[in-house]
Amino acid sequence: MTFDWDKHWWLIIILAALAVPIVQAIFEPWNRYLRYRRQRDAIDALKVYAAQGREPPPAVLDALGGRRFRWQAAAETVADAATAKAADKRSRRQDRWERRWEYRNAAEPLRRWNWAIFAGAVTLGFSLAWRYGHQNNDAYLIVAIIAGALTAAGVVTALLATFWRID
Repeated sequence: MTFDWDKHWWLIIILAALAVPIVQAIFEPWNRYLRYRRQRDAIDALKVYAAQGREPPPAVLDALGGRRFRWQAAAETVADAATAKAADKRSRRQDRWERRWEYRNAAEPLRRWNWAIFAGAVTLGFSLAWRYGHQNNDAYLIVAIIAGALTAAGVVTALLATFWRID
């Protein structure tokens, strides 16, 4: 008994959607390792500042505290800005957008890896559909090749975002 992928092509999309939480669970240790590496680098920077007897910049302290500390510091910054009469609405909005941009940049490698894994799952799905589907139907092969190229591009950009950061 063979499975006819031509009649049930939509199952590939469902299988790919079901693979997303599994892939996220697999890559959670990688996310934790990246967080650990960022905090380790911040601690090393704090050691240098302590050896010199200088006050570390707030960005180093934010890297140590993680997301919770960053939002707490942002709330204090907004509260201080509200008490200061000189701060206007435009500068607060600009600060908020800068904080959002910094948070987005911090999560960029994980976002890139998620895309690469999703494209790989789609490639695998269409490759299996071509392999076990009708041999004279090359539509699955063409989609698998395109998705494979997207997977390769996703892996390259994920590696670049992980190891070559411009901050």
